Amino acid sequence: MNSSIKYHLANLIFCPTTKTVTKQDGSIEKLRPQRASILALFIEYKGQLVTSELLHSRIWKNRKVEDKTVQAALTKLRTSLGWQADENLINERSEGYRLVCEVIAVNDPTDSQVVIAQTVTSQTVAPQTVIAQTLAHKAVKKSGITSSVYAAIAVFAIVTIALITMQYFTVNANQPEKVKEFKTKPITYIKGQELKPSLSPNGKYLAFTHAKNKTLQYQIKVKLLSNNKFLSLDDAAFSSSPRWSANGLTLYYQAFENEECFIKKVQLIDKMMFSKAEVITSCGKEKSESPVAVDKSDEWLYFSYKTAPNKAMYLKRIHLITGKEQQLTSPTEDAYGDYSLSLSPDGTMLAILAFDAAANGRVYTLNLQTKEQILAFTFKHLLYNVDWAKQGKSLFYIDQDAYIVQFDLNNKTHKQITKLSQSSQTIQVIENGDFLVGFGEFYISDLYKSSLDSYKTVQLQESHFNDHSITSISDSPEQYAFVSNRSGLQQIWLYDNGSLKQLTDYKKQLLIKELSLSSDNTSLVYLANSSINVINIGEQIYQKVTNNEVLFRSPIWHCSSETILATTKVNDVWSLAEIIPSTGTVNILSKGITSIKADCNNDKYYVAQEEKLGIYLLSRLPDTIQKTPLLADYYFGSGKQWLVENDIAYFVEQRALYSMSLKTSTKPQAQMNDENLIGFNVSAENIYFSKKVLNDSYIAQISAGGSKRQ
Repeated sequence: MNSSIKYHLANLIFCPTTKTVTKQDGSIEKLRPQRASILALFIEYKGQLVTSELLHSRIWKNRKVEDKTVQAALTKLRTSLGWQADENLINERSEGYRLVCEVIAVNDPTDSQVVIAQTVTSQTVAPQTVIAQTLAHKAVKKSGITSSVYAAIAVFAIVTIALITMQYFTVNANQPEKVKEFKTKPITYIKGQELKPSLSPNGKYLAFTHAKNKTLQYQIKVKLLSNNKFLSLDDAAFSSSPRWSANGLTLYYQAFENEECFIKKVQLIDKMMFSKAEVITSCGKEKSESPVAVDKSDEWLYFSYKTAPNKAMYLKRIHLITGKEQQLTSPTEDAYGDYSLSLSPDGTMLAILAFDAAANGRVYTLNLQTKEQILAFTFKHLLYNVDWAKQGKSLFYIDQDAYIVQFDLNNKTHKQITKLSQSSQTIQVIENGDFLVGFGEFYISDLYKSSLDSYKTVQLQESHFNDHSITSISDSPEQYAFVSNRSGLQQIWLYDNGSLKQLTDYKKQLLIKELSLSSDNTSLVYLANSSINVINIGEQIYQKVTNNEVLFRSPIWHCSSETILATTKVNDVWSLAEIIPSTGTVNILSKGITSIKADCNNDKYYVAQEEKLGIYLLSRLPDTIQKTPLLADYYFGSGKQWLVENDIAYFVEQRALYSMSLKTSTKPQAQMNDENLIGFNVSAENIYFSKKVLNDSYIAQISAGGSKRQ
């Protein structure tokens, strides 16, 4: 912690140097040294779990103290700060403690005092003339100035303050509206990941999705808010996305069992008692976390449907009385398709989230009467859901910078409502200005390598950040490049024999991925928001090669030249292209190619094709493709989860890493099971990869007024 600055948290300001807190009423309280140290520790780990072990180590210097001593110290700290037990600093059910309010570092100490002063006096400021007369009167009283001089001073003070006031309003007229501060109140406290909240219409029950371990086997849980009791709804290994009916008597959700996705429902028959689950219809052959929605009359239920891994997700609805089903959308993209939905309060419109194959997202509305589709806005980051304002004229969502944003459908404008203290994902609008969110980053990812002979895994980097897209440069000395947000924004980093160096210095948020090393180990090609970029590792010179209007994916270096091979869209068809880095010239080589990989040790290329299973040997550039597929039972799509090295294919399927010799065409062998691998590559005798790790999150109420739901 930087002791030279102050910290604005919740309704007070903390100064580490003086160990004082300034409260909203202007009063200042000096904390005892131990309480100040505890508060400083929580600010350092803001939003993260602070375990009892860490408290013992940092505060009590590993001296033996009982748990009740720690609890008493936390209680006294809350009392000094004026916080309740379930407010801002919460107990995580014997796991430790967490500071959940927003923390803002205030660089100018005077700014923090102004914030509180304005808060306290904003409703009681006297007119400028009264202020001027008061100031002048004090001057007269102190020095005995005559009434004529007093009048002159009063006039001068009035004019001066009038000019200051005019200047203030002139300057501030062009300033953007300040983002309001909202109160954060945790609602759930189960260890693991908690998301996709659905509050019953009477406010008594909270249904949500929970995963307690790294396998991400989600389960629907229901909490009775009056006494904090929980129960699980379904025996299926995977269930997700609960949604209450308008009368609060039925809970709809999705479950995956026997290799099929089902829409189910249960009836609330008594206090915390539900009927046996009933299957309504199928939602496809893939696990789904997409939301479901039901109209106010409890007649039409809306959901996403996916038939196969290589097919786009589309939307359907079923009439709950007659059983009639209708397909509502027909996405043409070969990637994810229409993956999330939200029904307007009047039941006439759907807000739909869609991803194309290049990870470009869009939100559009569908008029359920006219079937007219209107684009609302586009996005680059992973947006989990949107929810309608109660008036039905705008949408709320959480952006990549942890702001709750309101999008006006008529004016096409985005308005930041409040900034959350940490990354959060799913959102439900309770009232305008009152939200439930899945609070916290869902995943963090760490870096690993595993030997190809034994598949013994070694962790390379462990942090609280998202480290991914690792690419090995050298085994001796060990060098590798990777992407991380450890400096705030995503950047490319270099690990060089024990030291870390940041290679890029982007000034805005970009989605950086798919790093590929040149054959001479000097340069990387990568994607930044779907445009191709290159960087010279030694000189740290990086540049954009292609413009933002053209979508690319699966970039690699040509084995024997300094050009880049990648796939791009031409007339809505994925095509293989060769790109010249120095000029940005793009030459189309072959159409119908969705991704390409190189086995440069054998001077071979392999491609995946649109609407086809398996991978195909590209025996000669540009377009001589072998007709018989390899690995014909699998779909490889975008190229993120497969590669070929030394005539061995490696790929990820259903959370397992497989390998297969392409010379002998033996059956694929599972080498690593139940691992959430992302972005891997093979170098020498090792495979390098990043792995998603479940990050604890919880459901929180975000409100302007700080009201509590019971």
